[in-house]
Amino acid sequence: VESRKREFHAARACARQAMEMLDEPSVAIPAASDRSPIWPAHLIGSISHCSSFCIATVARKGETCDAIGVDVEPAEDLPSDLLDTICSPRERAALEDQPADQCLLAARILFSAKEAVYKCQYPLTGEILEFLDIEITLSERCFQASFQRDVGPFSRGSILEGRIAFAHGCIVTGVTVPVAEGPHA
Repeated sequence: VESRKREFHAARACARQAMEMLDEPSVAIPAASDRSPIWPAHLIGSISHCSSFCIATVARKGETCDAIGVDVEPAEDLPSDLLDTICSPRERAALEDQPADQCLLAARILFSAKEAVYKCQYPLTGEILEFLDIEITLSERCFQASFQRDVGPFSRGSILEGRIAFAHGCIVTGVTVPVAEGPHA
């Protein structure tokens, strides 16, 4: 679809700009057969895009973090028919504690956080996660992601700390695996 191609190219342009901000050469970021970005060997990064916004983050491997993941989603309610697919019983209970008019927006934030965690862990593990493999606890502008099963270096109960922001009518979530620290329980 033409609109997805434009989003893909805009996000890759953001990635090249991010590399330039690190005084790194601006090189193409091809997609692997699984559609994940192929970064230069000494860099890590993450890319996300939706119809109105794209974002890329890049860092030197091992300098501040070992992995990074970002996601951007429209700041709109998550369709309610996706709740059972995306949310664990504990997450559903936490959503029910939200004001009724904010419940489905909080669910979209939860979805975005899970996407960011997926993008962060995938280069380290090569594992495709299901939504219920990660459980998210939301707090103001932050989240904790708890692994619900062993995945590569992440044991069940390992936690990654993430951040939440709002920009240009979108939800932006990000998470890292700190260098040398790795996941912790």
